[in-house]
Amino acid sequence: MSDKTYSVIGGEFLLFDIPSDKIFTMEDFDSDQRMMAESCIDFLEREIIPLTDKIDSKNHPEIMPELIMKSGELGLLGLSISEEYGGMNMSFNTSMLIADIVGITGSFSTAYGAHTGIATLPLKYYGNDKQKETFLKGLVSGELKGAYCLTEPDSGSDANSGKSKAKLNSDKTNYIISGQKMWISNGGFADLFIVFAKIDDDKNLTAFLVEKSRDGITMNPEEEKLGIKGSSTRQIFFNDVEIPVENMLGEREGGFKIALNVLNIGRIKLGAGVLGGCRGIIDNAISYSQERIQFNVPISSFGAIKQKLAKMIVQTFSCESICYRAGDDIEKKIIEFQNKGKSLNESELEAIELFSVECAISKVYGSEILDFVVDEGLQIYGGMGFSEEAPMARPYRDARISRIYEGTNEINRMLIVGTLLKRSLKKEINLLGKAMEIINSNKIESISYDKDNHFESSYNLINNLKKCLLNLLGKSAMHFGENIKNEQEVMMNIADMIISIYVMESTIKRCEKVYNKNQNEILIDISKSSIYYNLSVFKYHSEECIISFMNESDSSNNLEYIETAIKFKKFNIKNINRRIADYFLNKKSYKIFNNFS
Repeated sequence: MSDKTYSVIGGEFLLFDIPSDKIFTMEDFDSDQRMMAESCIDFLEREIIPLTDKIDSKNHPEIMPELIMKSGELGLLGLSISEEYGGMNMSFNTSMLIADIVGITGSFSTAYGAHTGIATLPLKYYGNDKQKETFLKGLVSGELKGAYCLTEPDSGSDANSGKSKAKLNSDKTNYIISGQKMWISNGGFADLFIVFAKIDDDKNLTAFLVEKSRDGITMNPEEEKLGIKGSSTRQIFFNDVEIPVENMLGEREGGFKIALNVLNIGRIKLGAGVLGGCRGIIDNAISYSQERIQFNVPISSFGAIKQKLAKMIVQTFSCESICYRAGDDIEKKIIEFQNKGKSLNESELEAIELFSVECAISKVYGSEILDFVVDEGLQIYGGMGFSEEAPMARPYRDARISRIYEGTNEINRMLIVGTLLKRSLKKEINLLGKAMEIINSNKIESISYDKDNHFESSYNLINNLKKCLLNLLGKSAMHFGENIKNEQEVMMNIADMIISIYVMESTIKRCEKVYNKNQNEILIDISKSSIYYNLSVFKYHSEECIISFMNESDSSNNLEYIETAIKFKKFNIKNINRRIADYFLNKKSYKIFNNFS
């Protein structure tokens, strides 16, 4: 499955083996990007983190909009916006890096993400010059705060079923908007709402720019949430709100397209956005485990604690690997499209849509890793972890929402498989063609592990996993046909197989790339740990998938096929985990940069 083509589109990682030196990793950030990261960290430590308790108390609602304003003064609200409108026009991965760092701030990260993402990007991509001049500059500076009004009581994942309506007045000068929106982040302090409604009897949504100052807007009190308590979340009612026709954003019935494209960006940014939180939890867990004495020794000396720390570190490392790999693939495609004469906005939208599968993978994996890391972090604290006085209770609550917003993880899993099948049927990607080749050959070889060439052996294993995945994808597509969309259990199993491949491959390639520069043996251990855990995930979901739709004879043959494919040297995971934990315990931190220098 090797190929010399490095300009890939989304999903082609299942077909091509890209050399590790062609894949972007965190270690590739240049000095300017690192300086910007340090500036952002300094801002958070100075302005945001000391106010965390006040923010979450909800007794100081003025704080959040003030902090959004300060973020604008620092330039953090316009990283991806052109200089013409006050932005910094940074690369895609630079904006990912800042989302990553801000992720440690809990409620603020939600407000920041909503403002810079779903409340700003629709204007960037679909606003006309006048709309951008009127609103975008204010959003970038922080003078205007934004909110995105899509979800309704009866339309969550099925966003296009919303009942909000827009109609022209008799003079055809204004649209009159009526409807109810809920779970609106930044709703309580936003100055500008991006509102989705259907004009008359349209099938699809249209987007509108609605200023808060318009008559007819009312709100319920702040929602009482499980976590991110300091972020503003409200139900908003639009009662015959009149706006000029010039405030339609994009084309009529183009709202659903706007929503989908913006959500793709939100998904990969969410994947990156968990990383700052994961590192903060790991650092607290490391510190506490070295300070907490039990049986006359620090608990960091216990194998059970080392196992937890190692798994937290490896999975955070893996999340970094997939997010920045995908972010750079998007950036490369943006440049490629620009070189072909497309505008920056067109290039960005097309590139992001091409990698919607990787965006969904980043969201699913990132949100679930955050849950894992914070749960293990709390467990390391023991009884103290359950106390509000310890630094684990708040992130434990805050983390849970990540698996829900930007599309639930279940929806995203089905999107991963559904998108790949659609693209294959349209001949945009040769997944089903390759699947048929593999099915017809019905051959798979077990992998012999060469300890002197760990990475080559690992890639041989990954290629086998890709063959297994394509085999099952092809067989499930043939068995169910168009009805596969109704076989959600099968689709989610296949999605988890795809995720495990992407995570394993990205992690190993990052390890190889950095190892080739500094020969740090801990990178070998991290790659082995990733193989160990992702293989178990792959095996579980492949077996469940097989027995879900195959007869007994076919199940037996395919289970044997999988068993042969994944037969790989068993590593001593206990010793590997101990070495990984000890390495970072000695460093006393899992840093954003320079872990392996």
